[in-house]
Amino acid sequence: MTDKPRVLIVDDTPENIRLMMGILGKIYHLQAATSGLKAIEMAETAPQPDLILLDVVMPGMDGYTICQKLQDSEKTKHIPIIFVSGLDETSEQTKGLRLGAVDFISKPFRAELVRARVSNHLELKRHREALGPLLEARQQALRVSMELDVAGRLQKAMLPHSRFASRGCRLNSYLSPARAVGGDLFEHFFVDEHRLLFALGDVSDKGMAAALFLVQVRTLLRSVGRKALSSAHLLELLNEEIYADNQACMFVTFVCGLLHTATGELSLARGGHEHPLLFASGNRGEVLEFEGGPALGLRSGCHFPSYQTWLQPGQMLLFYTDGVTEAANPQGEIFGAERLAASLAFSGARSPEQAVEVLRSRLNEFVAGAEPADDITFLFLDWSPPHTPT
Repeated sequence: MTDKPRVLIVDDTPENIRLMMGILGKIYHLQAATSGLKAIEMAETAPQPDLILLDVVMPGMDGYTICQKLQDSEKTKHIPIIFVSGLDETSEQTKGLRLGAVDFISKPFRAELVRARVSNHLELKRHREALGPLLEARQQALRVSMELDVAGRLQKAMLPHSRFASRGCRLNSYLSPARAVGGDLFEHFFVDEHRLLFALGDVSDKGMAAALFLVQVRTLLRSVGRKALSSAHLLELLNEEIYADNQACMFVTFVCGLLHTATGELSLARGGHEHPLLFASGNRGEVLEFEGGPALGLRSGCHFPSYQTWLQPGQMLLFYTDGVTEAANPQGEIFGAERLAASLAFSGARSPEQAVEVLRSRLNEFVAGAEPADDITFLFLDWSPPHTPT
């Protein structure tokens, strides 16, 4: 009988209890109490009743008082209460419902009505109990989503402006996280009067852990950037700082450049990151293949070779994360390095702003709405020699 719903009948008149048991006895597991104190004790004792049929007019503690005490208790407030009374006035029923009862059955009993109302409220209770965990999970997911949305906006606000133009340099970047918060970053600032530092990184893993690690990396980059003698020296300094306090054992792939804005002299270095691309008007892009070091944060004492060249007017340099080349369409094809190299050929892009729009458009056309698996970030830079008065 324990697998049947449990119904507690509370009435000071034994005849009413017997009558109610006759109506419900074959359907439910029934218990009875003839006083308010006993009813409260039984309601609090496991296994608890699934529903309480409560008489209103009782000596000592009336039904309204019993109902109030049950509703005030964390142990029993979830148990539905149906008042049973000969008081048929609307005011009495309203009072009971305001105290938390779910229904009101008037005496004399009608068996079909009693069975129907008890059955309906037990079914509603069953549905509430089934939906409770789902609603709680949904509310929790909503809270997490809202928190991630705020975190994503704060993270975006921490990054520098995507467009930058100063001292003959023009830079434009694009970042689209796969989730609310991402693990990619870009940065640019002057380390002295003539040298512009620009960088792009991709943190291992995704989500909140990557976002927090990203903040640490960017803070350290800002700290050591102005001490760097070259791009290779910058990565050596940054690697040591990340490794020194890397309790999460995370890492970041990184590529950076130092551009002398008076001469166009360019120093590049990378740690576990994709090779930069160099574009000129009308060509497919040249891959700047040069030796690099490991991703940053894995071990101490790493060496990062430096690549020296000169950026010429009319050329654009591209840094990007693997989220670009590994972007997939609904058929499972990836964008790939070849499409990337060809995406700007003969496009007519004459500035980093135009180049960003072209590549973004090509990527969107290719993925055709497919869900991204990784953050997508890229950065274009060009340079023109400063005007020298004659």
